[in-house]
Amino acid sequence: MKFLKISLFLLLFLSSFKIFAQKKSPSYIKDLQTGCRILDDNNSPGISITWTGGCKNHFAEGYGILTWYTQEKESAKYVGFLHKGELNGKGKFTFPGTPYALEGNFVNGNLEGKGKTTFATGLVMNGTFSEGRFFNLDEPYLGRLENNKTQLIDSTAIYVNEGDLKPLFYYSLLPEGEVKSTLVLLPSQGEIVENVINCNKKLIQLAAQNNILVVAVSINNDRGMDDDKSALNFLNTIFKELIIKYNAPKDKFVLSGFSNGGMIALRYAELAKEYSNKTAIVPCAILGVDPPVDITELYNTAKRDLSMNEGRSGLTPAKLNGLREAKSIVNFYDKIYGGSPEQYPDQYIKRSMFSRTQKDGGNARYLINIPIRLYSDPDILWAINERNRDYFDMNAASLSAMVNLLRLQGNTKAEFIPAIGKGYRLDGTRHPHSWSIVDPQECIEWIKKVTE
Repeated sequence: MKFLKISLFLLLFLSSFKIFAQKKSPSYIKDLQTGCRILDDNNSPGISITWTGGCKNHFAEGYGILTWYTQEKESAKYVGFLHKGELNGKGKFTFPGTPYALEGNFVNGNLEGKGKTTFATGLVMNGTFSEGRFFNLDEPYLGRLENNKTQLIDSTAIYVNEGDLKPLFYYSLLPEGEVKSTLVLLPSQGEIVENVINCNKKLIQLAAQNNILVVAVSINNDRGMDDDKSALNFLNTIFKELIIKYNAPKDKFVLSGFSNGGMIALRYAELAKEYSNKTAIVPCAILGVDPPVDITELYNTAKRDLSMNEGRSGLTPAKLNGLREAKSIVNFYDKIYGGSPEQYPDQYIKRSMFSRTQKDGGNARYLINIPIRLYSDPDILWAINERNRDYFDMNAASLSAMVNLLRLQGNTKAEFIPAIGKGYRLDGTRHPHSWSIVDPQECIEWIKKVTE
């Protein structure tokens, strides 16, 4: 099926990088056997602990093993130092059922400074923790990374996995020299912004070296630019701010995104061409990393996945994950559009970036004069072996059709990039639906060319 969301494993893995930063009103939880207490920032119900170390004034103190249980089932383990019931000093976190461990130095409960993540694959990723959030950028780039909070509160949940209602934000990395152009990176469904940065380390650092401002935006749960005015307003707010704050040229914005993020980038550009008063900028180029561009096809392939795999015995965890994704996609579009594309074709055509059933490509007709790069890793053997899928279920089918139509309509700068074999996740596992299918050096050269 045509991928829309990142895997559950990756989501859990990346969300864990910042759990220590989500401070609420502090409370304490105690080991029922010893009475020794630790700080419980999350105030979560059904949580219990055990602590093997020492106690001082009834608070956990010194070195030991701290284990959390959720509904009496082990959910996390920390081996390291505590002070006054709070994580302080060197320590290592592991999470049963998730193949990774976090190591670093804790300061008042937050991971801070140099640290690393070790994956079940054996791959070790070194980096830096800042208020519990992990980054793998090198210096001096990490030192120039800014977290910019806006005045907009996420009241419609366009950015999930961030806890309570919080201000929407974006990261920016300013190059040393004058800003010549801006590259905007948009997450996939459910993907945290820090992951976007970590997956694009080389791209971001090369951009900074070439006077390109890089921006990563906190939108990962958009319901479509036509239906979600808060998402459109947020992007417009950011773009206006970048133009003023960093003197970013208004006509040199390149929008890019992975999966759902690519859908947002394309649809924003289409709206900019169709309604000049709705958008703050008109993007000068678009880069899509394996986005599903035809929502009708996305829905139909999800239905096909359900018919082929639902109820089938012996499905691997990966195939079961694909089946859950298919159910989610069908339920989502049934809810917001009232039913299937067969029942409500106009709803799907109106909101799709590209419609194969339409002679002019539907909304794609607004992209005739914009340079576009659409990447995909159409590994058919991986699709068959790992997901019980075929060529008709790949994003590559619609992406290549969209580029073909645009070129026939006169867009000589529309490109389809078949990045076969290049898709890998952060832990080193093979997955065609990944940020890594974009070659950083080649991409930067393309951006420089289209923003001349």
